[in-house]
Amino acid sequence: MISVQNHQQRLSGSKLLLAVGFILTLGACSPKTTGVLRSPDHRGGNVGAVSQKEEKPEEKKTEETIYEAKKAEALRNSIALVLPFQLDRVSPSTLSKEDIDRSAVALDFYQGFQLGLDQLSKEGKSFTLRIIDSRDDEAQNSNIAKSEEVANAAIIVGPVYPKEIRTFGANLSNKNILQINPLAASRASDFNLPNLVSLTPSINVHTKAMATKVAKDCGANDVIIIYNTSDNDGRQFINGFSTELKRLKPNIQVRSVSNIEQMNEALVTTGKNLLVIGTTDKFQLRVFLNNLDSKMVENNYSFHIYGHPLWDRIDFSAYGNFASYSPVISVESHMKPTSSEAVAFKDLYYSLYGVNPSDHSYKGYDAARYFGSLLAKYGENYAKHITDETFDGLFSSYRFEYNSAYGYVNSSVSYKVYRGSSFQLN
Repeated sequence: MISVQNHQQRLSGSKLLLAVGFILTLGACSPKTTGVLRSPDHRGGNVGAVSQKEEKPEEKKTEETIYEAKKAEALRNSIALVLPFQLDRVSPSTLSKEDIDRSAVALDFYQGFQLGLDQLSKEGKSFTLRIIDSRDDEAQNSNIAKSEEVANAAIIVGPVYPKEIRTFGANLSNKNILQINPLAASRASDFNLPNLVSLTPSINVHTKAMATKVAKDCGANDVIIIYNTSDNDGRQFINGFSTELKRLKPNIQVRSVSNIEQMNEALVTTGKNLLVIGTTDKFQLRVFLNNLDSKMVENNYSFHIYGHPLWDRIDFSAYGNFASYSPVISVESHMKPTSSEAVAFKDLYYSLYGVNPSDHSYKGYDAARYFGSLLAKYGENYAKHITDETFDGLFSSYRFEYNSAYGYVNSSVSYKVYRGSSFQLN
C-alpha cells in the first residue's frame, strides 16, 4: 500500500482535457522516446533555434558536430519512466473522469518529472526519456523488465506500487541498472533488491529519526515514556524505538507503558516527561490527551509529545492545550510553500496544466533534478556517487545509506512542531 502525505487536487476541466490528450498520445506510441530535450519558448519554438541567416560551411559543420554530441549524450543519459497510467483500461470513445482519476498519480509524477528534465535541459544537459505504462499489472511488469527499452536504459524510475516493484525487480536481468522506487513508503527490506533506490522514507526511518530527536532533547533529570498502543500505526512506529534510544544514550531513562495507569505511575515532576506515542486512532488519542490535561491540573508536570508522521493529517483543534505540550513529528518533506522557488514552480505548473501541483508532482520534479544531474555529471558511473551526493530539492531531501541486501535508502526527514493550529517546519 502506498502511504504518501498528499493533498490530491480535484481535476479541473482544463486538466481533464490535457490528461485526455496526453493519455491518447501516450497510448498511441508507448513507450515514448523524447530524444534530445530542448527548452520550448512561449511560441512553441526552441531556445537556441537556428536563425534564417545564411550559414557558412564551417558554421554548419560546427552545428552538426554539436548536435551529434548532444544526441550521443542523450542516448547515454537514457531514463525509463515506468508508471501505472493503466491505458489498457481507457477507451478513447468513452473516456471518463474515472479514467483520469485512476491515472492521476502517474500523470502528476510524470508532469513534475518532465519539468525537472526541462529545467536541466535549459542548463545544457540532454536526456532520452522512455515512458512506459506499467498498468498496475504484475504480468505487464514482468514483460517490461525484460524489454529492450529497459535494457538500454541507464536508470529506471518506477514502478510505483509495491507488488509492481517486487515483480519488476525480480525479472530485471541487468541488476547493474538502478531501479528507483519513487513513491512507495514500504521498507526496502520488504523487497530485498540490492539495486533498488527508495526515495520515500519508510516508517522505520522515521522511528530512528525521532529516536535521535528524543535522545537529543532528553536531559539528566528527564524521563522518556514510550506509550504502546494496539493499532497498526502505533505498533510500527514504536517498534525498535527503545533499542535505538539505548544505542544512542545507554544511560537514558526509558519506561515502556501500555495504558494510562502505567503512564501516570511513570511520570516525574523533577524533570521533563518526553512522551512517545505512535497511535493515529482518534479514540486513543482523545483518552491520552484528556489524561494529560487532567494531570496538568493535579500537578506542575512538564510534557513534551513526540508523535507519528501521519499526525500532520489529523485535526487537533478540539484540544485546547495541545500546543502547550510542544508536539513534534517527523515528515518527509521540507518544502516551504511561500519560498520563491516553490511559488515559481506552482505558477509554472498551473500555467501548463490548469491545476496546482500535487505532492506527486513535486516529488517527480525533485527526482528528475537529482538523478538527471547524477547521470549528466558521472555518466554510467553515477551509482557509485549516490551515497556521496546529498540533495535538498523543492519538496524532498536525499541522504542515502547503502545496504548490500536491499539497496539505497533515503534517511533524510524533517521535523514539524505544532504551533497555533497546525504542524509547522521546525
